[in-house]
Amino acid sequence: MTTPQFQRILCPTDFSQFSLQALRHAMALSRQFGSRLKIVHVIPQLFPGGESLSASAPWLTTPEVRERVDAEMRRFLEPLREARVTHEIEIREGDPWREIVATAEEMPADLVVLGTHGRGGLDRVFLGSVAEKLVRRLPCPVFSVSHEEGRTWAAPGLITRIVCATDFSPISIAACGMAIGLAEKFRAEVTLLHVVENVPDMGDPTFLPIVSVGPLRDDLERVAIERLSQAVAESGPLTSTIEPRVAFGRAYKEILRCAAAERADVIVIGAQGHGIFEHMFSGSNAQHVIRAATCPVLTVRSVSERVKPEGQATGLALAEPVHAGSLREVSS
Repeated sequence: MTTPQFQRILCPTDFSQFSLQALRHAMALSRQFGSRLKIVHVIPQLFPGGESLSASAPWLTTPEVRERVDAEMRRFLEPLREARVTHEIEIREGDPWREIVATAEEMPADLVVLGTHGRGGLDRVFLGSVAEKLVRRLPCPVFSVSHEEGRTWAAPGLITRIVCATDFSPISIAACGMAIGLAEKFRAEVTLLHVVENVPDMGDPTFLPIVSVGPLRDDLERVAIERLSQAVAESGPLTSTIEPRVAFGRAYKEILRCAAAERADVIVIGAQGHGIFEHMFSGSNAQHVIRAATCPVLTVRSVSERVKPEGQATGLALAEPVHAGSLREVSS
């Protein structure tokens, strides 16, 4: 189990409504963890097509632009002032993802909280290839906030239900530790989900002459449940409720379906891995999760040296994923 220590939280903003939602979560989390909170805005130096302008060009940031940004920042930070939350402000210029990463490294940040839909050109900044760069290159977990339609939050940042998806890769095991650590802190419940992909549909007549699909699915589910239960057991004594669960289908669809059904407050996933997550964060699948989730998504890229795990690492870190090709496992 990894005990979260979010002592320094960074919240990038483009002053959009999505950034405001992220700010509310950042405020709540900073209170929960007693964190130092920094708000950063990057004035993009980009052509409409995304190409960078020369940093030496004198027309990049005029006094009028800077004055407008300062005014927007003051309006944006009004909730912080009303709540009397201590915070820092930084305004930078350049490529947004590079400046966000640089700011996170300089703090150094333990968590980055950001809105994933921006205004105008920033839709391209926080989604697509730049989102992949941020998740892969930020030196800490990323708490991304998209739309939250239909939610009735008792308070942003309040966590009572967690869905954590794992493929048993080392990074997803670290994500499980993070999810369980959060559950222990917030006294939350966790659904520990493994999705088995590439299994024939039981109703598909194409596969019936080839394999008996029902026993195959049963064996795959049994193996996955055993591994999930082992992961929970190796976390040590827990006060929170952890429910192992196995689903079959497309990984991102099942993760979203489970989170919606459980009315999860946060989805926790590893940013890299084999099987489902190797592809999830390489293109459109990442956007499916981030755009469609009606709760924040916490991506764990790596276990930072600043966040030490309690006890030994789980032995599942070296286990292979459960998938339809693991016939040696299910037949033994």
